[in-house]
Amino acid sequence: MTARHWQAVLLTLAMLCGVSGCSGNYKFNDNSYRPLGDPQAVNRGK
Repeated sequence: MTARHWQAVLLTLAMLCGVSGCSGNYKFNDNSYRPLGDPQAVNRGK
């Protein structure tokens, strides 16, 4: 493979890693770490 092919492969892998991190609907900025839109998450464990 040429240098251009390796650059394309690395760019594709980097983009896939970046996009895969955006696939979850989790809220990270609170202390309960729950899926967004899950109404039972607030009352769970009580």
